[in-house]
Amino acid sequence: MIKKVVQKIVLAGLVLTTPLMAEFNFNKDIYSLLAFEGGYSSFDVEKNDTLTPATITKYDMMHAGLKIGAQSKNYRVFLSGRYYNADDFDYATTIGAELQYMFNFSSMANFYLGLNGGIVNMRFTDGGTTSRTISDPYYGGDAGFNIHLADNVDFELGARVMQIQAENKIGLISYKFDNLISGYASIIFKYKMD
Repeated sequence: MIKKVVQKIVLAGLVLTTPLMAEFNFNKDIYSLLAFEGGYSSFDVEKNDTLTPATITKYDMMHAGLKIGAQSKNYRVFLSGRYYNADDFDYATTIGAELQYMFNFSSMANFYLGLNGGIVNMRFTDGGTTSRTISDPYYGGDAGFNIHLADNVDFELGARVMQIQAENKIGLISYKFDNLISGYASIIFKYKMD
């Protein structure tokens, strides 16, 4: 099941990056990117137990991330890794990729819309001794503003939605994970490619 979902994400990514690759082949204004991200994220976890009514717990957390990528005039692609500081979780991380289209409305800033996908990994203990783990694909979208602080430095403010829709069931108790919603800021360093 997971293998098929990952294959679909990879195929969609290849189809979506075709215009990007064409622009990279013919456009000399290509930059390598290194970005550091910090933000605030939130998601809901629904606990279903056949013996008691379902309960929903909201988790709010800070996150930090590292992104590497490339940028042309209108397209930007990142490979990213993020760590989420979530209470009650041993760990919560994502590894993925983002493809963004930039609307260049000003020499000082641009607006971007993008798609994202990857794998989310989380582990927590549900109040007893049972450890719960998920490792499932996610996909979603992001949008925001990219402000040019200097020729080689950008500052971005954005929002991201990642659809997880994962479930962990052991015995009579199951946990369902909802969408992960994030607001974030990044500092991006741009390097000219030869």
